[in-house]
Amino acid sequence: MKKYTITSVFGIIGVLSWSGTVLLREMVLNDMNALNLILGIMPNISASWVFIWIGEKLVSKVNKSFTFKVASIISGIVFLLAFVSEIIHDMFLNSPFDVNDIIATILAIIFYLTSLYISKYKIVIKK
Repeated sequence: MKKYTITSVFGIIGVLSWSGTVLLREMVLNDMNALNLILGIMPNISASWVFIWIGEKLVSKVNKSFTFKVASIISGIVFLLAFVSEIIHDMFLNSPFDVNDIIATILAIIFYLTSLYISKYKIVIKK
């Protein structure tokens, strides 16, 4: 049985949730503000995890080990790309700079890095 890395699990969840978001955005659900907020920020969360997964695949192609430091660098690059994307949308596509998207990206990266750190170093959380 193939053992999946934590990055692969997050990447697969990202692909599935991104696909689900694309399908659900086509439905008219204007009366549910919480659902509209989730559908608005979910692509940022999903894209963060998918791009980190792609980064892991690229690192493994170069025959380097995927350490926590490498994951942190890739996460930083993903954050910078998300930030630049928001600026480009604001400047050229007449879409306002959305702070919720940046916060969602930051939280997705923090959640991923925390999960990676706990799984990599087998930290047991005691109460």
